[in-house]
Amino acid sequence: MNHLPHIVSTKKLTKKQLHRLESSRLQVTNSDFINRTIQIPEHIDPDSISKIIVLTSKTAVMAWIELAKYFMLELTQYSFYCIEFATQQEALKHGLSIKGTAKDASSLANEILIDSLIRKVTFICGNLRREQLSVKLKQGNVEVNEIITYHTKLTPHKITSVYQAVLFFSTSTVDSFLLSNAINNTRAFCIGKTTAHHAMLAGFHKIDIATVSSVDELITVVVSYYSKN
Repeated sequence: MNHLPHIVSTKKLTKKQLHRLESSRLQVTNSDFINRTIQIPEHIDPDSISKIIVLTSKTAVMAWIELAKYFMLELTQYSFYCIEFATQQEALKHGLSIKGTAKDASSLANEILIDSLIRKVTFICGNLRREQLSVKLKQGNVEVNEIITYHTKLTPHKITSVYQAVLFFSTSTVDSFLLSNAINNTRAFCIGKTTAHHAMLAGFHKIDIATVSSVDELITVVVSYYSKN
């Protein structure tokens, strides 16, 4: 009988990431609980796109690059606010000029509001976007032009064996997991504060949060927790 702690990852991990967990004596089930596809809307007026762009995920960065190619936009003409670490690294990889970063969407809105000269931003987002960032910016009298450039589909999986913890990488992965699985006494390991707050509202009581928004850092939190317990 396998008495190793069983954790579920709601995102497919790389072989290196999976090995790190398994070498820490953890049993891992990992599947993609959401599917994201980039779909650039053709009806957009390129002139309506603000020179300040907001990006809150790696998918948003890739969607922006596709949108810029489609409308033949000059990337150097735009400045970007983005979630730090994974999203920031993806943006830098494409040579985007980063004006500001923050750990989560709410903090990113605060960072934008510091600059009183910013009166309008374009938010590159998905169909299941959270309203937190847009609401806070609008309350600060900043116009938000939301462009939905990618679509998230929930792809839940039923976990048939007993599990002690779940790794969540977005609010959508929380929703997808709970479509087919129960919370029970499960510990939630979340990639950021927004995801953690959503997990709490969904009913999780035991929650750990990565100090920076990255898969590797979340795995570090998991390994650290189980090495002490």
